[in-house]
Amino acid sequence: MAIGLVPGTIVQTTIGQRSDAADITVTPLDARDGVSGDLTLTGAWELTAGHGWFGGFSALVSDGQRGLIAGTDRGFLLDLDLSGDSPRAVPGSFRFVGISDGGRREVVDLESLAHDPVTRTLWAGFENDNLIMRRAADGTSKNRAPREMARWSQNSGPETMERLADGRFLLIAEGPERGSDTLHQALLYPADPIAKGKPTAFHFVAPRDYDPVDATQLPDGRVLILLRRVAYALPARFDTAIAIADPRTIRAGEPWKARIIQRLTGGVFADNFEGLAYAPSASDPARGSLWLIADDNFSVFQRNILVRFEWDASAADNEKAPGTPSA
Repeated sequence: MAIGLVPGTIVQTTIGQRSDAADITVTPLDARDGVSGDLTLTGAWELTAGHGWFGGFSALVSDGQRGLIAGTDRGFLLDLDLSGDSPRAVPGSFRFVGISDGGRREVVDLESLAHDPVTRTLWAGFENDNLIMRRAADGTSKNRAPREMARWSQNSGPETMERLADGRFLLIAEGPERGSDTLHQALLYPADPIAKGKPTAFHFVAPRDYDPVDATQLPDGRVLILLRRVAYALPARFDTAIAIADPRTIRAGEPWKARIIQRLTGGVFADNFEGLAYAPSASDPARGSLWLIADDNFSVFQRNILVRFEWDASAADNEKAPGTPSA
């Protein structure tokens, strides 16, 4: 039963073709209970579609133009328009970007995204192969499996990837290092990881039983890390936390610690959140919204949920958030 609940491990039957058009509905949810911490919840929505390949959202990134790009663990992307009061799926934007040779060989377990808003270049991290794909605005792509990630777990690899404002890339392994419950291998590349620059290797320290699954950078340079804990049962239960850390404190070979500022633990918020992105306000780039997306694992017990929090830098400037220990 536990194996069947692990994301990305079971191939399930689908209906239709990948190229079929997806008619996506975004439905508001009234739920507000189950969140605690420094951030103000401002909305929650469920994403549904009749498309046989729709779901499994495992990555989220801002497009830099009042929108989001969501990625799925079946190798699809979806554009979300944030220009209105509620998010809207951009018609015709649900498209397959996984790696396929036209035969049996495919790389589709997309788990992380990074984006350059100037060139509109997109990077995707794939588990199982521990591979990174760089996709240009014209659709051309280049792939690389960095040797530094070669020994990362096949099912717990580059779940977290963020392109920092200065062009460096932060990557964190989902699974803990062998022999530890809290240390996760991490890399800080000086530039595009496709370019083969030598990264700084260090460890991210997560709370016991929690794994890092995504990250996003804030206007002040700090980074938010999305943390997930899974209780395997029927149905599975997920607890989520958001932690904050400063990349300026990263040192080679040393642990990098974060402080938890938010928790999602109850009701519809006890779901499998895997994507995190900061979207700046059009009127004030120092303010904005924080978005999370959940992976339904193509399960009848889970849903594709999109959640929005208001981001106010002062909310996370307390020395320590009430009731939330440091990671």
